[in-house]
Amino acid sequence: MDFSEETLGGFAARRASIRNAPSLTSDLIPLFDLACLFLAASLSTLLYTHWLGLAPHFSSGFEPAVWATAVLAPFILYDKRFGSLASRGQVPLLIRTHALRFTLFACAALALGTLGQALDSFPHGWLTLWFVSSLLLTSLTRVLAAVYVRRLQRQGVLTEVIAVVGAGPVADRLVQALRQTRPETIELLGVFDDKILGAVPSLIPSTGTLAQLLELGKTRKIDWIVLTLPPTADQRLLSIVQRLKALSVPIGLCPQNVGLSVPYRTIDYVGDSLPVSLLADRPIRRWDAILKTGEDFLIGGIATVLLLPVLAIIALAIRLDGAGPIIFKQRRHAINNREFYIYKFRTMRWNPAAASEGLKQTSRVDSRVTRVGRFLRASSLDELPQLFNVLQGDMSLVGPRPHAVNMRTEDRLGCEITDRYAHRHRVKPGITGWSQVNGARGATDTTAQLRRRVDLDLHYIENWSLLLDLKILALTSREVLKRTNAY
Repeated sequence: MDFSEETLGGFAARRASIRNAPSLTSDLIPLFDLACLFLAASLSTLLYTHWLGLAPHFSSGFEPAVWATAVLAPFILYDKRFGSLASRGQVPLLIRTHALRFTLFACAALALGTLGQALDSFPHGWLTLWFVSSLLLTSLTRVLAAVYVRRLQRQGVLTEVIAVVGAGPVADRLVQALRQTRPETIELLGVFDDKILGAVPSLIPSTGTLAQLLELGKTRKIDWIVLTLPPTADQRLLSIVQRLKALSVPIGLCPQNVGLSVPYRTIDYVGDSLPVSLLADRPIRRWDAILKTGEDFLIGGIATVLLLPVLAIIALAIRLDGAGPIIFKQRRHAINNREFYIYKFRTMRWNPAAASEGLKQTSRVDSRVTRVGRFLRASSLDELPQLFNVLQGDMSLVGPRPHAVNMRTEDRLGCEITDRYAHRHRVKPGITGWSQVNGARGATDTTAQLRRRVDLDLHYIENWSLLLDLKILALTSREVLKRTNAY
């Protein structure tokens, strides 16, 4: 079957239409935030000098510090839920979430500025004015954007009028899916069918024929015409498309698996013009991926600098405790099932011949563990060198814990125990994770333990947010103090 370029171009054109206003507004918010921070800097200087009558003294490092902070802000303040919250009119929740993110941004900026001594060039009064005015301006921007989205909804601009062509089981499932998915933004014009197609059993009666749809299209606004015919009926599809092209309306072909348990989500585009059903997507993408990378390098870099004296003391203790390397390296699974070498402080007696032996998980009473190693394991200090894995880009601060290559549980590989095992490799592994703060820390001695860890890891991947990462980092401190399953 060969749709014309005009038909395929219609799909791409609709993506940029005003009906994507919530998503488009959400993507533009970071640019608004950048502008708001620079505007707030100018207003703060004006207020500080002219209205308060104070004379600020800015050093040469003032402007670079402002630029660095303003550029960092959009990554932290970005909220992927903005479009959905604005569409539902949940402005109070939107502002509360933004205020929490802004507090996080302010704390990060202050911590970074204090460590780098950049705050020495900022008058404290000016800095307070800048943060307060930035919070007000960025909050106002979100309120105005949310009000704009709601106004478009009330005017019906965001409501898509959809006509379904072709009765049958696929049309039945499509109509049910449309009715269940945000019905306030969708108006179903009806199911239209010719006599030939009417012979197909259908639970939903036809609204009319193709001729009636063409007449209706002269007086009614129609945003989409969706065909529910099998793609193998190419001649029939081409004939129907040629008739419906009399209307200036995009025509789409419904996936045959709509409404089924097949995990497709939406229509996306390959090469900006070829429509495909999206069966799976990157779990952390776009601004979220940039935000998580920034989190890893910012927090990981600060933690590495602060912990350098501790790392040096531990390295000296391991050296004095016995022969062997200070750092232990082991192949682990990484993102996309790749492999990398994880760094840990060596906690076992050095045995060069052990590399050729089979992999054995550490037990609670393990004669291989040294005196220093037992303390390091109990306190989780042996994991600190993984900060260098984070800075190298092999790991994240938070994510599923990387398992050793060919690790076995009850003499079975993880992929043999659950077919979802490899799904935990869709993101970078982490120093800590949702499993570790929910009682699934330590070795996996049974298949039930492994399945539970996989379930917790997949819950984290599917529900990732910056606040969840910060929550896990905070809860990790509690788990380390409890020393649960640490041996």
